Amino acid sequence: MIKLVLDLEKANQLSFKLKAEHQVELMSREISSDEVLFVVPTEHEQIFIQSLNEILEYETSLWFNTYDGKIKVYPSNCLFLEVNDGDTIMINDYYKKIVLHHALQELEEMLEELWFSRINKSQIVNLKKITYIRPLLNSKLELTLPGNIKLEVNRSYLKAFKKALNEKGGV
Repeated sequence: MIKLVLDLEKANQLSFKLKAEHQVELMSREISSDEVLFVVPTEHEQIFIQSLNEILEYETSLWFNTYDGKIKVYPSNCLFLEVNDGDTIMINDYYKKIVLHHALQELEEMLEELWFSRINKSQIVNLKKITYIRPLLNSKLELTLPGNIKLEVNRSYLKAFKKALNEKGGV
């Protein structure tokens, strides 16, 4: 059993998300004018934590360095990051390319607690944006993202990708 206090706004978002997407209604109680206590039974813990993470991740912003200054990025708006001709590029939901002044390894460390996974030596993908996974020859996978973007998971990253997909992606 989990007991958690959230501010009223996040509590309302979480209640709506749980009911709309998972048909789960949890016992909650207002403990002050702007705080709500959730009591989560064991059978709903995983769905609760996953939904809570999605709400918190969406609101969490990161500041990335660019060659012109800093840019505020919401991780949930990022499709993937890649190194191309020595530049680290972030592709967002609008298919806009943003050149970052970070090494891919540095970005991987910044995003490791979120819904991201390294899929080859030059790309990191947002697991929440994957719409289709297709097996390829030689123990590789092809990922499809919105906009029919195709990315490939190399063999050396396959085990870590599957683990991240299972733990973070809910698959």
